Amino acid sequence: MHSPANMDTEIQFDRVERPISATACTSCRGALLGSYFQANGQILCERCAEGIRKFFHSGEGAFGRVIKAIAFGIGGGLAGGAIYTTVLALVHINAALITILIGFWVGKMVRKGSGNRGGIGYQLLAVIITYGMIGLSIILSEMLTSSAANGGLLNEIFLLLFGAIAGPVIAATHSPLGGLITFFGLMQAWKINKSVVVNITGPHALAPVTPSRDPVDPMIAQNPPAPVTPSLPPQSA
Repeated sequence: MHSPANMDTEIQFDRVERPISATACTSCRGALLGSYFQANGQILCERCAEGIRKFFHSGEGAFGRVIKAIAFGIGGGLAGGAIYTTVLALVHINAALITILIGFWVGKMVRKGSGNRGGIGYQLLAVIITYGMIGLSIILSEMLTSSAANGGLLNEIFLLLFGAIAGPVIAATHSPLGGLITFFGLMQAWKINKSVVVNITGPHALAPVTPSRDPVDPMIAQNPPAPVTPSLPPQSA
């Protein structure tokens, strides 16, 4: 059976009003016997439908998925944050458009860590990581280009924590347009992790498959050819 983790987009389900004709499950390609289940327009056998239901509805392994989503999200944030910090420190411009890239990477990695489930919890996680990484990038670029980090280790830790919390807000007060772009970056992380709603319907009765017939020419049907009388050889006297 194919893993239902490939369903990383929003799933909607149409109500089945009548039985349909089908021969195989769209997931495992196994033959359907008498009935089928339906999810997002896909025809499933009972085993695949149950596997998908457990995959999305079961709480088993939830803690591990959260830890994985956090680790993956931070990894994506560090990659985007490194680019943002470099631009701020070396080019000395507030390239706020990079925050959209950070939001995209964090959102994608959080969703991957969650097993493509999505939901309000993962959305909040992605937004928090994105916000924190943008703040860290802003304060780190300031520390690299000024004497703010010359107060010892504790001072550096305090500055990093303060920047992660207040950095994006402070930057937005200096550049409202940059703050708006940063907001779009946060929304990017939020939208990528929207919830996947799974509603499997069934079992539904499987309609019999009617064998196809070759079409008959209507002219032939209206004017059938005359029967052919077989010729017999003459009999000898």
